[in-house]
Amino acid sequence: MYKRTLDGRLPKKSYFLFGPRQVGKSTLLKKDAADLTIDLLDPELQLEYNKNPNLLRQQVAELKSASTIFIDEVQRVPKILDIIHSLMEQKPKLKFILCGSSARKLRHGAANLLGGRALYRTMHPLTYEELSTTFNLQWVLSYGSLPKVCSTLNQRNAEEAEDLLRAYVITYLREEVKAEALVRNLQGFQNFLDVAAAQYAEQVNFSGIARDCQIALSTVREYYSILEDTLLGSFLYPYLKSQRKRMSHRPKFYFFDNGVTRALLGTLKDKPNRNEQGRLYEQWIVQEIIRQNEYYQKDWKLSFWRTSHGAEVDLLISRGTNILYAIECKLSTYLSPSDLSGLRSFHESHPKVPCLIVAPVKQPHKLSFARVLHPAQLLKELK
Repeated sequence: MYKRTLDGRLPKKSYFLFGPRQVGKSTLLKKDAADLTIDLLDPELQLEYNKNPNLLRQQVAELKSASTIFIDEVQRVPKILDIIHSLMEQKPKLKFILCGSSARKLRHGAANLLGGRALYRTMHPLTYEELSTTFNLQWVLSYGSLPKVCSTLNQRNAEEAEDLLRAYVITYLREEVKAEALVRNLQGFQNFLDVAAAQYAEQVNFSGIARDCQIALSTVREYYSILEDTLLGSFLYPYLKSQRKRMSHRPKFYFFDNGVTRALLGTLKDKPNRNEQGRLYEQWIVQEIIRQNEYYQKDWKLSFWRTSHGAEVDLLISRGTNILYAIECKLSTYLSPSDLSGLRSFHESHPKVPCLIVAPVKQPHKLSFARVLHPAQLLKELK
């Protein structure tokens, strides 16, 4: 029922499509008929191809030279990529669509990533644009925008939506982490998730998490790496001209979906308080801009700005050495000059950069040196 941004925008040549579970990857890809479809989520098929990756070569031998082959959950059999690489060289007209929910095994397991012969795309939960007339800010803040969750909410069934999100977290821990042996200590990882979820949209205190979870600092960093590689979230680093210095400061971490964040926190039954709503709103705005950046291939660099005195701007959008926008996220519809404190500090040192406040206001307007925009207006302008 949702028109996806990637529909009609996927490459004509071979490509990888990665994304978290249940964002709609398989649904989108199955709209276009493939000559051969292989679903490696099926345990029997997975075992069969692990034992004999050359089975793919035998199947392709029966196809026409310009056939399309769709392989779902490709990360479950990394060895199959060697066969794909060989087939691409032997039959350049073949098109491979390689779909998966995690690139970790491929990136860290010395897998063959096809040497640039396949492009990369990422799919996310539903965007503001994709939700269209069904968009509901309170639903997105409380339950996120996974397609199945949104469809359930449209049927006015919040309890079922909560059940789906709890099951999502359990499934992720069991299938994505345990089944793929990404961590040895599943309980330790669960403890880490509890603490990491509580710090979303805030600067990450790696040492504090290590202390609270009673695990090594290196393990905390490895666990965050797992969240990134399984596409459950991403870091946002502070803006500094020096890349080395930029990496030495504490980043923020944003989960890919608000509903999953609240399921991890165990707060789905509770209505978010004002402070939590503000953090969820900021996370959602960052999610939307990440999605737009990737879907429309904007080549933006995203960061936040913070002084040693604590003045902060939620998001900077840069391309190359140019800062395009400085954006502050405010959930309130009634704004005053006091809401400009972080932007004012930034504006003093970067007076030529457009400053924006994104808030659920009815009409755009000017507040001192900053423009105030509704999220829809911001996203339209960025697009």
